[in-house]
Amino acid sequence: MLKIKVKKGHNINIAGVASREISAPQKNDSVSLSPENFRYIKPKLLVKENDVVKLGDPIFFDKLCPEVKWPAIASGKISKIVYGERRSIKEIIFSVDTSLESEHSSSQQKKISNRDDVVNYLLEKNMWPFITQRPFNKVANPSDNPKSIIVSLANTAPLSVDYNFTLLSNKDTIVSALANLKKLTEGKLFVAVNPGEFDYLSDLDFVDVIQVEGPHPAGNVGVVLNHISPINSKDVVWTVQGHHLPILGKLFSDGVFDPCITINLSGPAVNDPSYFKSRIGASLESYCKGNVSSDQVRIISGDVLTGKQSSIDGYLGFYHSSISVIEESFDRSFIGWFHPGGSSRYSVFNAYLGSNKSPYKFTTLQNGSHRAFVPIGAWEKVFPMNIYINALLRSIEANDFEEMEQLGIYECDEEDVALCSFVCPSKTDVGGIIRKGLDTIYFDK
Repeated sequence: MLKIKVKKGHNINIAGVASREISAPQKNDSVSLSPENFRYIKPKLLVKENDVVKLGDPIFFDKLCPEVKWPAIASGKISKIVYGERRSIKEIIFSVDTSLESEHSSSQQKKISNRDDVVNYLLEKNMWPFITQRPFNKVANPSDNPKSIIVSLANTAPLSVDYNFTLLSNKDTIVSALANLKKLTEGKLFVAVNPGEFDYLSDLDFVDVIQVEGPHPAGNVGVVLNHISPINSKDVVWTVQGHHLPILGKLFSDGVFDPCITINLSGPAVNDPSYFKSRIGASLESYCKGNVSSDQVRIISGDVLTGKQSSIDGYLGFYHSSISVIEESFDRSFIGWFHPGGSSRYSVFNAYLGSNKSPYKFTTLQNGSHRAFVPIGAWEKVFPMNIYINALLRSIEANDFEEMEQLGIYECDEEDVALCSFVCPSKTDVGGIIRKGLDTIYFDK
């Protein structure tokens, strides 16, 4: 077993962590599948409004890679298709018909013995979008040959789900998923875990278990890869979200697409933070209505660092497994940075008196406005990758392609630098700049 101990980083002590118990399930009358959750695709619809579909039916495909199709995440009627500018497809909303879903049964299993069998089966079942790749963090290309595959079961982001709790009863389906994912690569299958968790994975000879220890972002895929197998412009590494392993495992073992996942609702503005049995693309209203502390809140699909801002009428993102809620605040802080500190201030670098031992009720207040880079080493103190992050961002802003590549942009993604944005004294959106650089390189090629 490989071991990685990360020293740089920070665990944000935010209030509203979900209690480790499953609350009563909430009814989801509608779910949503949004092409905007997937980068660099050009979707072409295969259905229209009021069509009735069944779980797993093809809904749209990517015109740039036509063999990759997206599955219906519910059985029922397509109640609405939301269009944006130039008729771009923003969202496909399904009205869930539980009677149709109860009829959904297993299909005849095919013999899956090699890479081609796995690829063809996932494409046939419209399940390929569950596999993404680094660099660029996009849906993988089935024709690529990945250097390796990595799955992180060490969720260190603030307010994110605890996989050791949510996946406790999914041993068989997780093993099934990993066994078939290994067939997709001639390289290694890495699985990152926290110390003392998922011990049964050590008994699998086809899995290379990596024990990660340290503050966030120790469990991020990018951070783990940077320590064990850095990637460059010619490398491709595939990855799968931890909460999607049971879905793939059940597909391989039983031939069934089961979109159910366990999510959490948490944050300082939540009255009763807890876990729920839910499903991909669930309605946020069914969980947030009546369970938030005020009307002035920001609802986020995903964690507070890398999630997507939504509204109570929105839906859970395809790759998200948590809902975070924090209070909106527009009040200017009294005497600003002259404040002596105490319980009303949170500081990563002990700039104020007091400590961060008590959970802090964060709001959307930035405590300052955007300004030019101030290179005082704040980013470097929480960035655990072997990359000169300040120099990398400057090369991106200067559109210096060669320097971006030399400084390791292919190893980075927004989630890996999210803490840099959090601690930045200049209020710089570090993740946004990294994505700008990745977009520039992707479209230039």
